[in-house]
Amino acid sequence: MSAPPASPMPAAKTGGGARSAMRRLAHYVNRNRGYYAVWMLVTLGYVAGFVAVPMLVGWCVGAVAEGLPAEEVGRRVLWLAAVTSGRAFLRFYSRTLVFNAARQVEYELRNDIFAHLQRLPQSFYFRWRTGDIMSRCVNDINAVRLLMGVGLLNLLQTPVLYIAVIGAMMTVNAQLALLVLLPYPLFVLIARKLGRGIHHWSLMTQEGLADASNQLQETISGIAVVKAYTMEPLTAERFEDTNQELYRRQLGLVRTNAAMPAITSLLPAMSMALILLIGGQHIMEGRMQVADFFTFAMYVYELTFPTFIMGWVVALVQRGAASMQRIDELLSEVPAIADRPDVLPVDEVRGEVEFRGLEFSYVGDEARDAALSGIDLHVPAGSTLGVVGTVGSGKSTLASLVPRLYEVSDGQVFIDGVDVNRIPVETLRRHIAMVPQESFLFSTTLEANIAFGAPDATRAQVAEAARRAQLAKDVEDLPKSYDTVVGERGVMLSGGQRQRTALARALLLDPAILILDDTLSAVDAETESAIQRELDQVFAGRTVIVVSSRISAVRNADQIVVLEEGKIVERGTHDELVREGGLYARLAEEQAEREELESGLEQVGGVA
Repeated sequence: MSAPPASPMPAAKTGGGARSAMRRLAHYVNRNRGYYAVWMLVTLGYVAGFVAVPMLVGWCVGAVAEGLPAEEVGRRVLWLAAVTSGRAFLRFYSRTLVFNAARQVEYELRNDIFAHLQRLPQSFYFRWRTGDIMSRCVNDINAVRLLMGVGLLNLLQTPVLYIAVIGAMMTVNAQLALLVLLPYPLFVLIARKLGRGIHHWSLMTQEGLADASNQLQETISGIAVVKAYTMEPLTAERFEDTNQELYRRQLGLVRTNAAMPAITSLLPAMSMALILLIGGQHIMEGRMQVADFFTFAMYVYELTFPTFIMGWVVALVQRGAASMQRIDELLSEVPAIADRPDVLPVDEVRGEVEFRGLEFSYVGDEARDAALSGIDLHVPAGSTLGVVGTVGSGKSTLASLVPRLYEVSDGQVFIDGVDVNRIPVETLRRHIAMVPQESFLFSTTLEANIAFGAPDATRAQVAEAARRAQLAKDVEDLPKSYDTVVGERGVMLSGGQRQRTALARALLLDPAILILDDTLSAVDAETESAIQRELDQVFAGRTVIVVSSRISAVRNADQIVVLEEGKIVERGTHDELVREGGLYARLAEEQAEREELESGLEQVGGVA
C-alpha cells in the first residue's frame, strides 16, 4: 500500500470562510500570473480601442457635416475600420487568455482536490457524504472556473472601461457627461442588495445539489437492497422530497439572478433618453456639434452591454465565491495521518509488530467506550498472529492500526521497535499489504485489479498470484480470461471471487507484513482449505495478521488472541485455548457443530 503524493497546495489549518477561500483562490491566480499579466496588458489595449471607436465615429460624422472632400471622409473611415478591427482582435485575444487561465485553474484545482482526498484518513469519509464530495469536485469547480474566466474578465475590465469612457466624455461635454452618468451609481446599490441574495441562494443550491447527488449515489450503490425489500416507492418519495427542496432553492436563485440584468439594463436606456432630450436641445441651441452628439450616443450604446452583463457577472461572482468557499472547506481538512517533522529515515520493514497499552477510540466516539483498551501484544517478525472474537470486538480496528489507517497516539504501536508515527507513511504502507473485510474492485479488467498495487507486474506474476488465491480455475470460466472487465465494484464476480481477487492483489506485492481481515468469509470450506494450504507457504518468512470469524483460518497461527469489547480476554495457541474452555473454545465448538451439520445436510441432499 503506497501513500499518494503530497499535493503542491498544502491544506490550511482552518478554512471554510470567505477570506480563507479568497486567499486560496489567490494562490491559484499567482500560479498563473503570466497568463493574467499578459491578459491585463491586452485588456488595456482593448480599452483604448473601445474609447477610440466612438471618437472616430464622431470624427467621420464631423467630416460629412462639415462638407469635407470624399477623399478625407474615406481616409477617416479607413482609420475607423482599422481601429475597429484591431479592437476586435484584442477583444478575442484577451478573452482567450483569461479563459485559458480559468481552465488552467480548474485543472490544477481538480488535481489538488483529488490528491488531497487521497491523503485524508478513512475517518474523514465516515463524516463526509460521497455525494457532497462529488458535488464540490464537479459543480463547485465549474462555478469557480466561470468566476475566474468570464467573471474576472468583466469584473476587472468593465470598471476600467467606465473610467476611460467617463474621462473621454468629460473632454467632449462635462455637463452632459455628468447628467448621462447620473443613473449609474444606482447600479452599486442594486448590486449590493441583490448580490447578498444571490450568494445566499447559490450556497443553498449547491448544498441541495450535494444532497440530491448523495441520495442518488446511495440508491444506485444499494439498488440490490432497494429491490430486495421492494422499497422503490419509498426511495422515490424520499428523492422527490429532496428534489423538491432543490427545485425551490433553484427557483430562488433564478428569480434573484433574473432581477439583476432586468434592472441594470434600464440604466443605459435612461442615459440614452437624457442624451436625446438634453443633447438634442443643445444642438438646436448651437451649443453642441452633431459629431459630439454621435460620440456621446456611441459611448452610451457601447456601455449598454457591459452594464447589462455586469448584472449577470455579479451573480456569477457570488455563485463562484460561494462555491470556492465550499471547496476551501474541503481542502481545509487537515490530513491527520502524514509524515511528522520528527520522522525517522526508515527505508525497510522487517515485520515485528508490537502494541503497548493501546487505547483507541474513533473520532467523534470519545464519549463511548474505547474501541480498543489496554492492548499489550508482541508479534515477532516472520510469525503469524490470529485475531478472533465476537462481532464488534475490535478485530478489524486492531488490524487497521498497523498500516496507520487511523491515527493513534505516540508510544502505543511499534514496527521493528520504532513508533509507527515516526515511520514515513510511504515506507510503512509499501511494506504492508492488507486485504480488507469488504473486497473493493475497480471497474476495469481482472488483471488490472490484481496488479493494482504492482502495475508493472507481468501476466505470469498475476497468474501465479491468482493460483495461490485459488482463483485460477474461475479465470478459465470468464469470457475473456484475465482481460474480462469485472464491472463496477466487481459486480461480474461472486462474493467469494471478489475476496480471492483481493487476496491475489495482496499476494502479488510480496509484503513484509500481510494482513487478512476476514478474507475468506465468502468462500466455501473446501476452497478455504485449499487457499489455506497455499497460504501456509506464503506466510513463511513474513509477518501475518489473520483476522477471522472462522476458527479454521487461525488454528495454525503461532499465537492467537481473543478480543471481547475491545480487550484481549484470551491468548495462546489453538490447542492451549481449546483446553482453557473459554470463549475461543466455545466458538470452536459452535463452528465445528455447524460444519458437521452442513456436511450432513449435503450428504442427505446427495443421496436424495
